[in-house]
Amino acid sequence: MDRRLENVKRVLVFTAHADDCEFFCGGIVAALARMGAEITEVIATDNGRGSFELDQASLVTRSREIEAAAAASIVGKKHVEFLGFPDGFLDDTPKNELRRIFMAWIRKIRPDCVISFDPFASGETHPDHIRVAQAAVEAVGFAHLPLFHPEQAAEGLLPHLTPISVFFSKSHDTDDTIIDISDVIDVKIAAILAHESQMRLTMTEQRMFLESTARHPDLVPLFDVDNPGPAIDTIVRKWALNAAEGLPFMYGEGCRVETVDAAFDGFTLPGT
Repeated sequence: MDRRLENVKRVLVFTAHADDCEFFCGGIVAALARMGAEITEVIATDNGRGSFELDQASLVTRSREIEAAAAASIVGKKHVEFLGFPDGFLDDTPKNELRRIFMAWIRKIRPDCVISFDPFASGETHPDHIRVAQAAVEAVGFAHLPLFHPEQAAEGLLPHLTPISVFFSKSHDTDDTIIDISDVIDVKIAAILAHESQMRLTMTEQRMFLESTARHPDLVPLFDVDNPGPAIDTIVRKWALNAAEGLPFMYGEGCRVETVDAAFDGFTLPGT
């Protein structure tokens, strides 16, 4: 584990959808949980549109009550909270409302570390991911300041400074840290597969993409809607192997780690 994360005791993860944590940072979260950290995840949307097979109400119930709970148990999260905003429509939420809610959760959980999407990474096209990224980084930046939402103090939600932030992304172009997840790669894969409805969506989408161009016909059978395990195992291990290339461990997960005192790294007082 990166030395900056070795003493983390409370972690707050902000995501947009039920399976975001497991896909993007499941290895890091599982490793922190194994070290004894208490993990809370706040999911912004109701996860209500990611299916070709289920109606919206059934998908919301299944992804919340069954799949997210199963994944949390596998990874080692203490609590998962769905805020319930409409999936795919976070842009319709008033600009600072999500930030206010995230600040309240920071002041409630009082984390040592917040994990979320990287607002500075390129290649992110999902509007919900973009909104969560911006709200999370702003909430971390303002939650320690008492004049931002002072009404929260009346609810016992006092200002709190989060010293460490970990950011993940789809493109990985802002990564500055690779975390060793070799001991928890199987946990990450099992937790991803716990999101059964999302796996059926993913397998169906990938088959559609491959069949639409017919450039990789040999890969189509890998994406089996009724048996997503081989595809997920293959893809996740490939990603993790690539991340750890040249490093003294087999499987890695990339991220950007930011500490509030980073500006003082290498700083020395005159005469010392």
